[in-house]
Amino acid sequence: MPVDFISLRRQIRDEAAKAPEGIRRIGELGKQAAELLEANADSGDALGAKVEQAAQTDGFLRSAKPGSEKLTATFKVPDALERATLIAVDGSQINPSRHEAVNYFLVNLGAIEMELGSGMAPKTHTRSELSVFEYSESGSYSEERVGLDRDTGERVFLAELSNEAKVKPVITLTDGPLELWGGSSRDSGQDRQFAESLRVYLKALEELQRAGAVTAGYVDKPRADLVVRALEVAATPIDELGDIRKTRPLRGVTDQHLFAPLLGPGQRSAVFGIQSQLAPKYAGALALQFFYLNVGSETRPWLARVEIPAWVADDAKLLDALHATLIAQCGMMGSLAYPYVLHRAHEIAVVTREEREQVTQMLLAELQSSGVEAGQISNKQAAKDLAGRTRR
Repeated sequence: MPVDFISLRRQIRDEAAKAPEGIRRIGELGKQAAELLEANADSGDALGAKVEQAAQTDGFLRSAKPGSEKLTATFKVPDALERATLIAVDGSQINPSRHEAVNYFLVNLGAIEMELGSGMAPKTHTRSELSVFEYSESGSYSEERVGLDRDTGERVFLAELSNEAKVKPVITLTDGPLELWGGSSRDSGQDRQFAESLRVYLKALEELQRAGAVTAGYVDKPRADLVVRALEVAATPIDELGDIRKTRPLRGVTDQHLFAPLLGPGQRSAVFGIQSQLAPKYAGALALQFFYLNVGSETRPWLARVEIPAWVADDAKLLDALHATLIAQCGMMGSLAYPYVLHRAHEIAVVTREEREQVTQMLLAELQSSGVEAGQISNKQAAKDLAGRTRR
């Protein structure tokens, strides 16, 4: 059955008709948020303390925590580095499927390493890790767990490559937040798995710190409201902080509304801390921080959120090196303002459909040579694979 375009056309018209009022409402709330930002611009310490107080009543509060810089501060792009090593890692995966002939997963990591100012061609690295649990004691492996392995593996790979780099400083990048996501479920086994992954992840961060490297997570087109949430805390009376989870007067406003008008091309915002459920795990030099960065132009501004650990935020030279490098990298992509090395790392890491089929056939052949008769794909999958159908 094809898509019901007649019904969809009606729904699209209805949604489009709602848009002007929604834009007007968000615009009004955005003005209120901007006024709150200006009113609290010089009260970072007091607001940070109030966010901590709110977090004591609601451990799930996710918010920015102001630091030492003025909340509305802007910083122009520093001078570009003459020499540095830039490393980016990205990952992709083949997710497990019980519908396949053999249940397995693969995490493929791709890395690119550039010595800025050397004139040398970039180096590329790959790391592929396969696990078959069809015949193992565990018997199952979720897509979420595979994603966790990928994210952890990216940071571990960066730490290893950083230790081998000869030219300093070393600047390392991944796509997406720096904070590791997962756990906190009703499944105690999944939580134990997440705790172990987090231990490995934090150890990799510590190795990057000891190496004196910069590490950052780059979030393109962010939709977060971390600073807006802090402003909601600012506007909430002390005696009402216990209901902070229900207090959302600026719902729908994002940090984009606050910083897009403030940041000129190449400029970064103040650095903020991250208040979250897992923030206590990232202690001391590993404490999570972030800033917004306009990587666009005068005619096409474009904001990214850059997450960093405290050891980078607290070192002006490292922070400036990251700032300058990101602007230079985004400039290499022309109108598509995105770090070139992250784009290349993705190209290296991605697993194509043909490669997936090749891995599957290699695995089945090896199992057969070992005297193991593999299973069959499910009837559901076989039906999807019929000629003329597109396999997802």
